Amino acid sequence: MRKAEFAVPSEVMAEFANEMAERELDNKVVGTTEDDEILVEVSYEKEETEIVDELETILDELCGQVEEPEDDQN
Repeated sequence: MRKAEFAVPSEVMAEFANEMAERELDNKVVGTTEDDEILVEVSYEKEETEIVDELETILDELCGQVEEPEDDQN
């Protein structure tokens, strides 16, 4: 069993949780970061590596969507 850890901003946690649920990945919340991001640990098998990589891409996209409105305010 392999493990990946994701630091998820609270603003996108609901969407990220939905993506994990759709992929039926085992996961658990393991803590928070100094920046108040939620640490999520995902357990997966070797053959699920591509799914976890996809999840990482989705998280990057979700985080990018959160950052864009802040840039528009300046």
